[in-house]
Amino acid sequence: MNFSNYFKTPLEQWIEEQYQSNDIHTPIDLDIDKIAMIFGVDIIYYDNSPFSENEDKVIFIDRRDDYIEQRRIFFHELCHVIRHSGDQRWMPELFREAQENDANRFALYAMIPFFMFEQKQLPVNRREVLSFLASEFQTFTDFAEIRLKQIEDRITDSELRSTFTYASMAPKNDEATINESAASGLDYLQQPRIHSLYGMDDFSRPHALVIEQRQGFNWDEPLLLNVDRNYKVHNSSFYRSRHDATVLPGDLSIPPDQRGM
Repeated sequence: MNFSNYFKTPLEQWIEEQYQSNDIHTPIDLDIDKIAMIFGVDIIYYDNSPFSENEDKVIFIDRRDDYIEQRRIFFHELCHVIRHSGDQRWMPELFREAQENDANRFALYAMIPFFMFEQKQLPVNRREVLSFLASEFQTFTDFAEIRLKQIEDRITDSELRSTFTYASMAPKNDEATINESAASGLDYLQQPRIHSLYGMDDFSRPHALVIEQRQGFNWDEPLLLNVDRNYKVHNSSFYRSRHDATVLPGDLSIPPDQRGM
């Protein structure tokens, strides 16, 4: 895996910043009592089912559970305490599901942070990798497998999205065309339209832009675009049925005064 192609979500970046600013640098530092203190959360061990009180910032953990299970529960409930509000017993199902999905993602990032993961020398055999991660980060093998798959998919997704697709709208020979001249008042239809594609893990920014040109593209001339706003959202199937062409990063040119913007 090429770890340089991995991209972190804003939530993942925030967790990493909290860890590093509080001297959490290795898996050994991921002690739940220490993490709780950093986030201003209290842990109460008792003989009953685990739960959390968001308003009081308290996590109740069943002392009868083994340590690995206690860690899994802690990081899941930690997300509820520091990020969520409301009582799930009374909230709509969709809200409850959204909070649970967020807590599950949080636990993946918090229990196996990528900045620690990428420092490890992983075994070649996948089964050994999972056992190694479970041992290093004190978690279950199936949890380590989910995180590993997430990292692999994120890297693959990033590599695929390193190319841009211009969605060519050139009409077929048997299709009627519209005279979209300036005189007709339809010249705006000749301008490229930009659509944004978002992944399911990160809605803070698009992973790719799709450029739509109704009149088709002149591949012998440069296409000048001004990307300076939010664009209409489409899913990844938006352009699949259309004629398209792949544009490599080397085909793109950014004016010097626009770089970094």
